[in-house]
Amino acid sequence: MSYSNSSFDVIILAGGESKRFGEDKCDHEFNGITFLQRVSKEFSNPIIITNKLRANLNGRQIIDHVRKGPVRGLEIGIQYVKSAKVFVTGCDFPFVTRNLAEFLCGKTEFDISIVLVNKPQPLLACYSTSFLLQNLSKCKKMMDLLSLSKKTYLVGIRELEVNKINLLAVKNVNTWLDLNFSIRDIRASESKLVFSSF
Repeated sequence: MSYSNSSFDVIILAGGESKRFGEDKCDHEFNGITFLQRVSKEFSNPIIITNKLRANLNGRQIIDHVRKGPVRGLEIGIQYVKSAKVFVTGCDFPFVTRNLAEFLCGKTEFDISIVLVNKPQPLLACYSTSFLLQNLSKCKKMMDLLSLSKKTYLVGIRELEVNKINLLAVKNVNTWLDLNFSIRDIRASESKLVFSSF
């Protein structure tokens, strides 16, 4: 089932190499559904930047033939964005939810509204489309966007819990071991947030 996200567009970056995971993470099945299918079904017509055509996806697939990383993938995807805000995620977050995207994109006065778990997560963020159009060409890494933003809203674990956002939505999966976790592990990262810097 897909849901409407009429106040913002969604870009899913799905062209990475998945070196730490050992296989194409986007095609990895978890409970009978691939990570990418799991992410795409949460949204209405997401823009999927991918390195190859993939089967059974909700959304518009755009092939990234250059494959120069997430910033370049985002530059490709931003051309298809029509809304003032865009939620950006990837296969790294296979349990991401529409509720999280709505919560972040609801912070309309910010250039970036971003989840902070151990460090800012640029693939769990809502960006002003005009901010991205003005600044993507100045960036080499996604984290560079944070230094260019004049208004950034950082969302920690406690704020997500208070707003009834399932913490599984912010679970980053980079290795097979990352699939062995509990919500308690995600909450434990809160103590590290105080010392995070960027």
